[in-house]
This record gives sequence, C-alpha cells and structure tokens, in this order.
Amino acid sequence: MTCSTFCAVLLLAALVSSSQARRDAEVWYEDVAIGEDVSVGSTVKHLRDVVNASAVEANGTSWAVNITRGNGLGRFEVVPENLTLTVVAPLDFEYSPRYNLSLELIDTADNSVWLVNLVIVIVDVPGYPPYYDKRCETPVIPDDGTNENNVLSSTNGSYDVFINGDKFEQYTADFLLYWRVQAIDVTMEDCSIRLCVAMDQWLRDLGLILMPLSTVPANKGRIEFSCRDRQLKSKGKFVFLDPSIDDDLPGWAQGGQCDMAAKRLVPLVLFVDINEIWSTSSYSVQCSANVALVTSPILVDFIFQYDVTGCSEGRYGLYCDKDCICKNGARCHGFNGACECRPGWRGRVCDIPWPEVVIVETPGDSVVKYIGTNLTLTCLAPHIRVANMTWVYQAENTHTDKLIIEEGTVQNSSINFQPIMEIANGEYACVVEAVGGEVANATFVLNATKCPPGRWGEVCQQVCDCQFGGTCDRWEGCLCPPGRHGDRCEYVCAPGTFGWNCSTDCHCQNNASCDPVNGTCFCAEGQWGEFCENAPNPENNNQVVVKVLASVIPAMFIVCCIVIVTLARRRAGLHKNDTADVEMETLPSPWELDKQDIHFEHMIGEGEFGHVVRGRLRVPEGYQVLVAAKSIRPDRMTASAVRDFRREMDILARIHEDKDGHPNVVKFYGVLTKSEPQYIVVEYATNEELRRYLWSLREQFKVTGHRKLLERLGFASGVASGLSELARLKIVHRDIAARNVVVSDRRVAKIADFGLSRDVYVSSAYKRTNQGGEEELLPLKWMALESLRDGVYTCESDVWSYGVLLWEIASFGEEPRYAGGPMHPDVCTLLELLRKGVRLQQPENCPLSVYRIIRSCWIVDPSKRPTPEELLQKIDQLRPRRDAAHLVDHGISWQ
Repeated sequence: MTCSTFCAVLLLAALVSSSQARRDAEVWYEDVAIGEDVSVGSTVKHLRDVVNASAVEANGTSWAVNITRGNGLGRFEVVPENLTLTVVAPLDFEYSPRYNLSLELIDTADNSVWLVNLVIVIVDVPGYPPYYDKRCETPVIPDDGTNENNVLSSTNGSYDVFINGDKFEQYTADFLLYWRVQAIDVTMEDCSIRLCVAMDQWLRDLGLILMPLSTVPANKGRIEFSCRDRQLKSKGKFVFLDPSIDDDLPGWAQGGQCDMAAKRLVPLVLFVDINEIWSTSSYSVQCSANVALVTSPILVDFIFQYDVTGCSEGRYGLYCDKDCICKNGARCHGFNGACECRPGWRGRVCDIPWPEVVIVETPGDSVVKYIGTNLTLTCLAPHIRVANMTWVYQAENTHTDKLIIEEGTVQNSSINFQPIMEIANGEYACVVEAVGGEVANATFVLNATKCPPGRWGEVCQQVCDCQFGGTCDRWEGCLCPPGRHGDRCEYVCAPGTFGWNCSTDCHCQNNASCDPVNGTCFCAEGQWGEFCENAPNPENNNQVVVKVLASVIPAMFIVCCIVIVTLARRRAGLHKNDTADVEMETLPSPWELDKQDIHFEHMIGEGEFGHVVRGRLRVPEGYQVLVAAKSIRPDRMTASAVRDFRREMDILARIHEDKDGHPNVVKFYGVLTKSEPQYIVVEYATNEELRRYLWSLREQFKVTGHRKLLERLGFASGVASGLSELARLKIVHRDIAARNVVVSDRRVAKIADFGLSRDVYVSSAYKRTNQGGEEELLPLKWMALESLRDGVYTCESDVWSYGVLLWEIASFGEEPRYAGGPMHPDVCTLLELLRKGVRLQQPENCPLSVYRIIRSCWIVDPSKRPTPEELLQKIDQLRPRRDAAHLVDHGISWQ
C-alpha cells in the first residue's frame, strides 16, 4: 500500500470517528467586522442567531461554550447565559487585524453540538489608538489625596483685560477650572486642547465683552479672539458664539455634543482652541479681537499665562478625570491616555506580548551623547527564549570587518562606557538567536563628537569659564570676542593688538592707540589719516596748505566730472530702459547695519544678476558670526531685480519681527542700504544648499549603500515646519526647491532666497519667459498647475512646489523630469503634460508611504492639497517614534 493511500485511509477513519462522536454537530461560518475602537464589553455576535432560537429559550436548556482556536491573545469571551460573544480586552488593528475564532457550543440537554467559525475583521479607525506624543509629555504629580480639582493645564490664576491698548482690569480666576462645570465637551490631541463651554448666563467678568454680541448687529453673533505667544506665533482661538444668530461652529466641534448644545440655542457657547503645548514652562498668551460697539469698534486684549501641571498617576485629561488603562508598566499620556509601552509589549494598552530585541540607553534623557559622560547600553529580548546573544561593533566611517565584543546565552546583556571616548563611536548591534533558530537584532549608533557644555580638551576633562561673551571650543578652550584675551577672556587686548583673541597687530603710527575690538586708530590732536600717519609740521604750515590744495583741487575736478557723466548716463539709461522706479528703498533703521561691523571675505556665489559674498559680522553681543551678504550687480540693476531684492528684505524683516525668526527659516541679520552696493545679510550655511548636500549623500550611498533616509526625512520635516510659518504669516515663497534650502552645521534645513534666487545663481532649473513685456526666469518644473496656467501664486502653490522638493530629497537631488517630456520643457509643453495627469514618477528606493505624501501635494484642486501642518504631521509619523518595527510597517528600513 502506498503512503498516500495509507494516509487517505487514516484520514477517512478519523472523519468517520469524529462523525460518530458528534453525529448531531452542525457547522456555521460567518465574517464579522468591528472597529478597533470598540469598548470593552461590546457585543461582537449574538450566537443565538446561529443556533435554534427556541432551544435557547426553552426552560432547562443550558449551554457549554468553548473558544477552541484563535483567541490566544484573550481578546474575546462568550457569556453562556445569553450566548453572546463580547470584547474583553482592547483591540488594535496594527498588531492583530484579524481573528479566526473556532467555537464549540454544546447543548447539555441533548448533547447536540454546534461548531461555529467566525472570522472577525478588525477595521482600522483613523486617529485610533491615540498617539503618544513626546513633544507634549506631561509630568506625573504625587497623589496626596487633594488632587480632585486638578487641571492638566492651568492658568496662573489671573488675567488682564486691555481696551484699545490701555489696561482695563485684572481678574482673578483660573478660567479653565472655572469652566469645568459648564464644559460640554473636551478634546485633547495633537498637543492641543479644544473644549466648548455652554454659558447659561452672562459672565460678570466678561460682560463688557460679551454683551455687544447680541446687542450690536455688526458683530453678527460672533466675537473671535486670535491668540499668540510672545514670539507672535499662533496659539489658537477663543470664539464666543450666540447660536441664535450664528450657527457656524468650528470644524472640530461639528457633529458632537457641542453641536447639539448649539442647536438647543444655549444663550452663549464658547469654543476654546489652544494649540502647540510643548513645554511645562509658563506660556504667556495674548488674545485679541475687534469688538463692534454701538458707537465705534474697540480693540479688546486679554493676557494670561498657563502651565502644563500634569495629573496624578493613573489619571489623564484636561481635568484629570479619566482613568488610564495602560498595563505592564506603560506610561500614560496626560493629554489623551495614550500608552508608551515598555520593551516586549504592544497594543492599545500594552498587553500584547511582543518578542523583540531592544537596546535601552541609560541615561536616556539626552539625544546628544557627550564625550566624557557615562553611558550604558542594555540589550533586552523580552518574550524570546534566548539561545545566544551577541554584541557586534563596527567602527564609524570604516569598512573594516565587524568585531564581536561580547557573546553569551543570557536573557539581557549590557555594555558600559565610563566615560564615552570618541574612539568608541560606531554602530553597536545586538543579535539574538532564539531557541527555535529565529534571529532578531537591534542597533545603536554612537556618535559622540562634542564636549558637555562648558568643557574642552581631548577627553573634555578641562573646564571653560569664559567671560565677556567668550565661547567654549572643543580644542582651544575659550574663544574670546574681539578685544579680549586670556584663559577666561578676562583681559583687554594689550596696546598695539586687537581683534579675535587679540591676534592682530595695529598699524597706527605716531604713537596713536587703536580700538581693541576693530583696530580703528585714535588719532591725537593734529593727527589725521586712517592710521594717524599725517602730523603737521609747524615750520612748514604754508607748504602743507599748498600741497593739500594742489592735491585736492584736481581730485575735486575729477570727482565733478565723474558725477556729471554718471548722472547723464543714468538719465539716458532710465529713459532707454523705462526703469525710473529702480530706486532702492531702505528698511526701518532697526535693521540697518553699521558697515564697520562687517568684514567681507570672498565671493561664494555669482550669477547673471547678483553676487553673494561671505563675511564676518560683529553682533551686539561683541563676537563675530559668519554671514552671507547678497547684492545686485550694478550692471544688472533692472526693475525686476530691484523688486525681488526689496521683496526679500521686506519678507525677512517680517519673519524676524521678534528678532528670533523661525528655526527653519534662514536667520536675517539686517541690511546695508546707505552705501553701494546694498546688501542683504543672512546667516552663512556651512553645508551650503540642500541640493548639493543631497548630491554628497548620493555619492556616499554609491560607496556604502547607506541611504540615510531618516536624515533626509528630517530635512523634509524642517522645510515643512518653515513653510507652516510662512503660511501663518501669509507669505508666499514662490520658489520652494532644494536649491533654495540651506543646511546648517547642525544639519538643520532652513528655507532661504525669498526673491533673489533666480538672480544670484545661474541654473538650468529656470526658464526664460516673457511676462507682460518683461523677461523673467521661472522655475517651471517646480510650479503648480495654476501658477503655470494663470500666474497665480498662493500658499497652496507653495505646497505643490514642496512636493517637488520632497521628490528631490527622496531621489538624492536629481533634477525632475516628466515622463514623455523634454528635460527642460517650456510652459505650454509642461502645462499639457500636467493636464493629462502626468506627474514625476516614484524615485528608486523611495518608500511608497513617502511617495503618497509627494503625490498628495500635486492634486489639481489647490483646496484639497495638504496644509504645511498636515505635511509636517505625516512626515513626523514616518520618522522613528518607538521602535524599528514602526518603520518597517511604513516601508522604511534603518539601512
């Protein structure tokens, strides 16, 4: 008898035996779909619908129920009394999207059997489970039994009201706590607080503000306060609404309890939206609104401070009135109750065992690892039966073989750096082989190149104590500002020296002294000249006068001739080119720099219309910084060049109204407009433009195979953050591209070139066009469809350009090329391609999740494109959050 025949006989015998044992068994199959956010205790399926209903209801009938397969995680349970399958533990689509349950139902009265197979499909619910956002991680306060009235984010107990800029009154009240009883709905997500409050009666303190809401028709039933912090960044809104007049609720409040309250025509509804709560330190917020009165409108401001104070352990929510459900030592987020799982646990409440390898760093509170500090790396392998655990090391920036530094059969193992030395930099991998042969690993890259603040030396063993604005250098100790020297910059430059560390000799003559900062000579009475080199001789005064007149008069004649010729040429040029409006205006005096404070070095960029020069600027603090100074070439002083130059001045000044600007926008130091040529002075980017930096990464990838995708996503995130700030200020850049983003020495991407980029650089990226009789250079392949078609530039068209920039980042800085078109199409050709739906194709090695974000920027309808804030959120979700498994799920590897 063959093996197959023998097996068939055995199988038939088993089936006959099973049939005889359960001759009355009936089988039922069904698929059931439920959302992952269903609450514990929810009903999945009434099994009475499966079996004979009358048998269930008959007197004396009892059932024995067993879940025989598919419930290993213990998510479900059957209640025998009413044959109901219920959820007994939170579900999570990410870790288990499907359950194949087998149930056995036995009627104990007649031993009849029902075999039920249920395929339970878990539906992914947007926004669930809540995301643990470390940016707004809240403190946990001790529970001393007096925390019943805790507020996660509380005001300082008072707020000031100003009318037309004059202080009207100061009120004492923690209004977040004050509104607790009247709060209809509270939502906390994305590091934001949103709540609506039903005000059944006018508040005495706000009566002056709120009474005009219904008594003055010009307000149309709405008063909206826009809130900003000290840096003028938006912090949200306060909207007072009379629903009997205006029922236009904010989008986040529609369809919920707030909507229902408004429809009941509550006398007044207040909507509060406080966003970007990053820190536990105090925020000062000013909210402003123009309120119409019977006579004339008034400007109302109220100013308050709030702190993120936190909840006691096991509680979360604005009023700390919700119970955390996190298990196995997971931390509960005070905003939304999200759980931060410890190694080896996953799921909504961290109750799903998850075999993995994790490297835990101690201390883990600092992103930067400093030389000379201690560090312990511990490899954990929870829920894995370890057969072998190996630490493997590969030195940084080398192609040498990997080195096994520790091996054993322990469940966890540690490496100690006491202290960290720069020679230890490199990649540390923990490779775990399970008893069954499976292999898993985790890696940690140590890159310690800096000393702790205030220390210097080869192993950072020496202490800096720099004074008078000195900075601490890793190898040299205190770098003193101009005019200072000494180990702590405690000494003024000795006579005859000046500048950085007093390293430059003065050239003053006739015993004149010099300024220790900039070397300017201080001439004594009777001395003159740049170096005080001229001193009159009393015996030859007449000869001196004659010599001076003899030299000055010809010079004056020559100068007059030059002025006359220049004026004649200017009149002719202006008449010929019709550029009478080419007159450089100046910014307000706060941005005007002193020319003596800047020292120009060498040209770093030259194009058809302008120059960029590197220089050193002495800032008010007394030290020098590297800067890039941009100017227009005198021979190309056209109306469009001056317009773009002036536009860039105005935009940079507007962005830097608070002097700090934005971390992802190039820093603006000021302008030089009182001399020729005029300059715009911005920070100098060590790594130059992003496009060239991407090219260098491409060359590294060819050699090492290291894609550094996470670093490139960091650039994308930075540009999105900067673009969000521009959108907030209603500034349209018009030329978002990798060539117009610079990379700082800390590898931070900063948006630059707000008007002069087309003029400074000679690039094939720009196409000559004629707009209204004036020649322009346009970045066609970065332009949105509406910009090409109608010449319309908006924040939405900047989002289109950002999509092309993100494509550049994903492709290592390749120049975009549309399939079916030339490398450098004209307007008509490109417009036709875009109308046909042609878009830039997915770059090689670009994850689909990244390309989806790119394509979302190129939607034809501008209103349907993502906002910069949404782009920032999407990109940040692709970056490391908790572990490498999250990246794999998005198609991103650590390679």
